[in-house]
Amino acid sequence: MTATIDHHDLAATEPLLLPERPARIGPTSRRLLARLVVGLAVWFAVGSVLIAVGSTAWRAFGTSMIFPGAGFLYVAWPVLTLVTLVAVVIALVLWWGVSAHFAIPLVWLASAAGAALLADGPRLVVDRGTTWGWVVPLAYAGAVATLGWMVWRIESAYRRKAAKVPELNEYLRSATLPAPITSRRAPDEMDAELLRWCYDFAFQPEDGLDGLDWGEQFHGGTQLRYQMNSLTWAMSLYAANHLPNAPGHITRALETMVRKHTDLRVWKYWHALNLIGNFDPNPDPIRRDNIMFSAFLGDVINCVEAATGTEVFDQPGSLEFVWSDGRTFSYDHHTLTEAVRRNFERSSLGFFPCEPGWSFTVCNVMGAQALYGHDVVHGTDTWEQVRERWQHTLDHEYLTPDGSYAHIRSNHIGVSWDTGEVPGGHYFANGTHRFADILPAHARRAKALELRGAAPKMGALSSMVHDGRLDLDLPPELERHRTRTSKLLPWVKIIGGARLVGDERLVDAAIRSSAEKCATGERWPNRPLDASASGLGSYMIVRWSAPLDLAGLAMRGFVDPVGPVLADTAWDDVLVTEAVSPDGDSLRLALQPRIDDAAVRITLWFGQLRPGVAYTLAGTGEAHSFVAGDDGAAAVELTVDRTLVLVLAEAVAP
Repeated sequence: MTATIDHHDLAATEPLLLPERPARIGPTSRRLLARLVVGLAVWFAVGSVLIAVGSTAWRAFGTSMIFPGAGFLYVAWPVLTLVTLVAVVIALVLWWGVSAHFAIPLVWLASAAGAALLADGPRLVVDRGTTWGWVVPLAYAGAVATLGWMVWRIESAYRRKAAKVPELNEYLRSATLPAPITSRRAPDEMDAELLRWCYDFAFQPEDGLDGLDWGEQFHGGTQLRYQMNSLTWAMSLYAANHLPNAPGHITRALETMVRKHTDLRVWKYWHALNLIGNFDPNPDPIRRDNIMFSAFLGDVINCVEAATGTEVFDQPGSLEFVWSDGRTFSYDHHTLTEAVRRNFERSSLGFFPCEPGWSFTVCNVMGAQALYGHDVVHGTDTWEQVRERWQHTLDHEYLTPDGSYAHIRSNHIGVSWDTGEVPGGHYFANGTHRFADILPAHARRAKALELRGAAPKMGALSSMVHDGRLDLDLPPELERHRTRTSKLLPWVKIIGGARLVGDERLVDAAIRSSAEKCATGERWPNRPLDASASGLGSYMIVRWSAPLDLAGLAMRGFVDPVGPVLADTAWDDVLVTEAVSPDGDSLRLALQPRIDDAAVRITLWFGQLRPGVAYTLAGTGEAHSFVAGDDGAAAVELTVDRTLVLVLAEAVAP
């Protein structure tokens, strides 16, 4: 496999300005919302007719149609009104949490029917059949106030953001972006510990997921799928940046990580969501919706293939999802990508859902990445098939006037609201590539807007770096699953922010200091740093994102290693932490025993040498000489009893 799409230089891209007269809501969302308004208007009209000409029971029914639970108050059952309001809140949570789109209408209708049934019945503290007529205008006032509050919030947010457009566009016209950090940092002892942990996790028994955090799988940060994603992305970066010339062991580990995504415990949540939200009992996690699984897995495979060149998952049936009753859903990289493309095309909104009926921007960015990355490594055009419509959805349905994007939108009614998952419910960019691969002009604009807030903060932190360290005692932050706090998460933000502004000195200092302050001294299944599994994955991603970050890896695709390679060794006995060829002729190696204080005698098998040429392998007290065979291969025996940093190079003639 070879790359077919070149890097995009964000700094050279013409600035993409914000619309001067932004629409309040996109055309598709407007149609969906209009349908909702018409439906509510009919509902309120019917309720008003029942109030005007109906019997006591029908008046109670109609009053609850105007405002949920108001009919109970009309028939002098205030406690049931409170119960209804609590039920509405629960229904709202279920609507978002498990896609129970019927929950609010069901509660609303039940409150109306219940009030009608109690109309002529007994009361708790008043006479039988008592009604409170003053409730009717109160119900109308409540409905008007609620709808007015919703409109006011949307309109005020729109006006506040729209007022910023001239200033933001002036800034965007002249904004300059820092060059990305592309220098390779030599792995240190913490990198070795993190890599060791990744290997131990990957090579545990095939059905083992020890080392992950366990909890509910719908929301809240304990989803196994996202923990697996982040760990695999991080390992892919390590393979590409630090082990390109020793791919054998980490390739097998990454292939194992991908297969672990097919574990039933990782994807069985979808059966419940699909049944509740789509009334579809099919547990197939790829076929319909569920972009939060299919697209993320597709992007993971893209990264693994771009980092290692493996073609295992291009084989038919290489990804098998086995349901609890034995039903098997077989996919591969190509059919998974095709399923994502099909779901984009069948969605009337243009983005397709994570949970049924809810389309998140971040998940759909990941879907675009999944198509793009597949095109890079396979020379296909799936992204181009959907790009125009996808971009239209992003620009006209999700973009807000200040250049940020709504986090979530309903495919059924076109509304967007703050779910509490991200600050303010909006962001300038998301996805692991932040538009850099799929829409470079959008990436440039997003990065420029992010720099407005980040640059001053990172500048202040950079001034605090002394002797290569950032001596900060950062307070622990609540992790996304909200069951524990971690001091590592603030460090992730600092490292990520320093990369954003291109401050390599701050990046290195934060990497070094975070390891010193958050190290636990523990190993798998415990973690070498104090964080959740997903937090650890995020940390490794920002730590290992140079010279290639995830976007750069996706845009490059797979490139065969140049120069000598470490083809094989006793991988179970020795930990190879670095194998790179800085000049295409030599090989820099770093290795240590897998078991502390052990001395292991191993053989290093090298390939891609110049046939018949004399080489030396030297460093850390070692010196070996040999001549490459006619096949460009050679072997060296040595004892590894400590960390060895060795350089393989052609021998210099005396």
